[in-house]
Order: sequence, then C-alpha cells, then structure tokens
Amino acid sequence: MLFRSSNICVQSNSIKNNQKGNAIKEKIDFIIIYIFKILIILLCFTFIFFNFNKAAIVKKNINKLGKLKINNEIFKNNNRINCISVKNRLKQRTKPFEYEDEFFFITNLIECNIPFSLSRFADGENSIMKGEELSSIDKWHWNPKNKIFRDSLIESINICSKGDNFVGIPCKNWIHISNSILSFSNCSSSKYMTYSTVFTNYNYKKFQKWVLYYINLFNRRRIILVANSVINKNLDWVYKFFPIPTHLIENWDKYSLSLIPQITDVAKLDYLIFFISAGPASNIIISHLNKINNKNIYIDFGSSIEFITKGYSTRSYNRNYRSSLKKCESFIIKNKSVIYE
Repeated sequence: MLFRSSNICVQSNSIKNNQKGNAIKEKIDFIIIYIFKILIILLCFTFIFFNFNKAAIVKKNINKLGKLKINNEIFKNNNRINCISVKNRLKQRTKPFEYEDEFFFITNLIECNIPFSLSRFADGENSIMKGEELSSIDKWHWNPKNKIFRDSLIESINICSKGDNFVGIPCKNWIHISNSILSFSNCSSSKYMTYSTVFTNYNYKKFQKWVLYYINLFNRRRIILVANSVINKNLDWVYKFFPIPTHLIENWDKYSLSLIPQITDVAKLDYLIFFISAGPASNIIISHLNKINNKNIYIDFGSSIEFITKGYSTRSYNRNYRSSLKKCESFIIKNKSVIYE
C-alpha cells in the first residue's frame, strides 16, 4: 500500500510539474507572439511614417521657394534675362563654357524658351553601347541580348550633329569613358558638347534653387515630366506626367510600344519643356521626340530632380560635400577625341 501510495504521489507531482511546465510554455509562447505582433505593428507604422515623411519632404521642397531667400548670384536680374543676348551666345558658341557659366547658359536657354535638347552620356550608357552587361542602383538591368535598346542608344548620340542639340560627356578624370562614348558618335563639333554633370557636383546647389524657382514662378503648364519612382502624387507643377516602369530597359520592346506614342502625342504641341529622368532610355526618348518636334525643350535631368520627385537623392554624389566642390574642365572635340585646355 505504501508503495502504491508513493507511486501515486510521484505521478501526481509529475502531472503537476508537467502542467506547470505547459503553463510556463504557454505564457512564453503568448509573450513571443505578443512581441511579434507589436514588432509587426511598429514596422507598419515605420513604413507609413517613412512614406508620409518622404511625401512631406517633397511637398516641403516644392513649396520651399516661399521661404527661400533667392541667391542674387543665381537670379541677378529678376526681369532679367536678355534673351537676345542668350540667342547670340548660342549662335557664337564654339565649345562648352566654363563649368559654372555653362549651367547659367543652359538655364537661360530654358527661361528664354529657346528650343534645344540635352542628352547626357556617362559610364552606364558607355557600357551598354560597348555591349557590356549592366545592372543599376535604380534596379534596372541590361543584357547584351537586348540589341534593339543598344542600337537605339547608339543612334541617339548622333543627335549632336543636328540642330541645337547638346550631348553631355563626363569630366576629365573619366576621359577614357568620354573618348569611348565619342567613338560611337558622329559628334565632330565642340559647339554642342557639354558636361554630363552640369546639374550636379559644384552646380547642384545652384540647380536645386533654380529648378524650384522655375517651377514656382514660370508657366508650370509647359512642363512635361517623364520619370520613374515619383513619390509626390500631387504634381501640380506639371502639365502631364508619364511614369516610367522600373524595368523599362529590360522590357524595352514591350513598354516602348505603348509609352513612346503617348509621349509623342504631347510632344506634337509646341514650346513645352520635357523634364526627363529615365536612365539611359532618356537619350532614346529625347532623340525620338526631337525628330517629331524640334520646337520643344527636351532635357535629361536624371537624378538631379529626385529631390522634388522622390524627396531624397539615390546618388551619394548629390549628398557628398566633396562632390559639391568638383568642377569639370573646359574641353574641345577633335577627331572624336576630347582635348582639355
């Protein structure tokens, strides 16, 4: 009897211990699930706040001019530009102006509504033209099998030989890239060459102030925006917005068939300005639109306008103090080679 009683006590204690262990386990599981739910909620709030904050930054940047003290260095004569003088500078131009002056020259052309285009070529475009596989921080990818895009890009650089169409190439420290780019072109005159970084580096702060000035004080209904990943959905400063798919380049055959005709319909109107930020596809779009109507302004602004379309810049050089000190050296073109003066 004592033995049986002892077994019963042991079993009873074992059951109690198991029940106690199960209860503790259930509490631990409950706490873990509770903490996990809290983390999910916090992540959701963080995501919402982040996107709201980006939208708020965009709105702040767009409205910034109301509080912005405009630098007299940039906006010297407010009623101001002598457009006849600007036209004369364009006619007399034989090569790119000094880096800062080139920025003022191009923005003067825009403000005087003088039709022209500006395409920009750098290392990414060069890699594609050379047939080298390429992936971008903007999440697009180019494969050498995509020959139609490559051929269109090579064709687009020859815009430099027709009318007032500028082609930008990199600075002196990238001279091997510049010479490689020129090898694919018919660009023989320095008159329509410029700097691919004319809106960034040393000129970036000036550009930020200028573009805010322009979209706030000039006729906003002239601006056509062609860009991807735009956070600001209330684009009241543009006449028309054409969103660019992230994978436009990989699916150029598919998307270009629908996208290009849509933009073309608008480009048939005169005296519009196209703000374009579509990676290497920008140059192809500009070349095509210029053939349709050369009475508009077509500019590849690239990442320089991200601070108003996204609310932040994806490019470190737009946030880097050292980059803000960089200027490009003046150059001329001779026998498809860059010669720095």
